[in-house]
Amino acid sequence: MSNYQPLNALPADIAADWTAVLHQATPTNKGVFRLVAARRTPPKSFEEQRVIVLVVDENGFPMPNIPVAFSYSTANGYTVTPDFLWNPPSPHQAFIVATQGSGQIDQIQGGGVKKGEPGGITAYLLHPEFSSDYVSGAGMLSDHTGLHLTFQLRRVGVRPIAERLDELEARISALEGGNRATGTPAGNNDLEARVSALEVSRLAAAMGKAS
Repeated sequence: MSNYQPLNALPADIAADWTAVLHQATPTNKGVFRLVAARRTPPKSFEEQRVIVLVVDENGFPMPNIPVAFSYSTANGYTVTPDFLWNPPSPHQAFIVATQGSGQIDQIQGGGVKKGEPGGITAYLLHPEFSSDYVSGAGMLSDHTGLHLTFQLRRVGVRPIAERLDELEARISALEGGNRATGTPAGNNDLEARVSALEVSRLAAAMGKAS
């Protein structure tokens, strides 16, 4: 489980070498997929010559069967159906493929990015209920260096397990510290601490099932 935070911009080296740009989406009333990590993939490795997309949920667990759009000038067009709560970036043409069990999918690149020009790939997720950040200018460099992009689902009203655990542990520490400072019996505080501990145990069990 990873504690991701949304990116406000691409790492400086990626923005410079690819002339790539991160575009942040407006969330729908259901939520949004945020770009939370971006890195270059080394040439002469199994990750070379491709744009890789990984999709995870709020707790950092992989999400299979999420449609990923690799948009480029010669891709086939697609129709935005009435059930979409957002408008994907134009033009609506892309190679669309779902993430696998690992939460990941990739597209192999045929040509390299020309120096000083943006790459020809725009990558985003194409889910009807959740809007998606997108990266324009993606592709591979002339030495076959590629890109690895991680998107995380941020649903309205859903809080990550790690965040909830941190808050519960803080509550327990505060209760225990208060009892030690006053030297008084725990009383109701002890009951609240036990309830908090039970909540922590349940959250830990949920994490184990999701892993």
